[in-house]
Amino acid sequence: MSLDVMAELDRAGAVLLDRHFVYKSGAHGPGYINMDPIFPDAVLMRRLCYGLVEPFLGEADTLAAPAIGGVALVILGSSIAASQGWNISAVWADKEGKEFRFERAGFTRHLSGKRVLVLEDLLTTGGSALKVCQQVAAHGGNVIGVSAICNRGGVTTEDLGVPRLEALASVSFDAFPADACPLCLHGEPIVTDIGHGADYQQRNPDYHGGYSQTQV
Repeated sequence: MSLDVMAELDRAGAVLLDRHFVYKSGAHGPGYINMDPIFPDAVLMRRLCYGLVEPFLGEADTLAAPAIGGVALVILGSSIAASQGWNISAVWADKEGKEFRFERAGFTRHLSGKRVLVLEDLLTTGGSALKVCQQVAAHGGNVIGVSAICNRGGVTTEDLGVPRLEALASVSFDAFPADACPLCLHGEPIVTDIGHGADYQQRNPDYHGGYSQTQV
């Protein structure tokens, strides 16, 4: 695919650098990828979704993803596949607490006995994609792989328990344990409206560097 994915994400405002973020793992770092800004860009989304499904054309019967961001990916992805003569279904798992479930009417029949490709916008720990893969297997589906826009956490096939993992881009940001974070040492404000800074603020309201918002 002739698309510089990281450049396009940066252009869309999805790549945030030189701030102080709290990651899902609890680690702190200066960089973050927030996929929300890409979803209103229909042209970019179509190109990205083509990149997600193209390596698996003809190999899967169903596209599956975790809600909420994954809904757009599977719907666009199935539409693109149809334009290439590939008849494929699109389903997604809704989040219940910390788990994902395929609960919408008729969705599970598109999993049982089917070859399933799981789509994800951003892999950080891989936890959401893993849970969707496990749910697909629980409903009798065969996960043939995971395809992601960006692998931000160095997630591997072994982490997900799948035979194949494709990512349109991979990136690595510095990450520091909360108790050994140089950004904290220098009193850099922690971002609260992106990532998990708001949770950190609740637990640490007196952090000496204060808190801020990205205003994106």
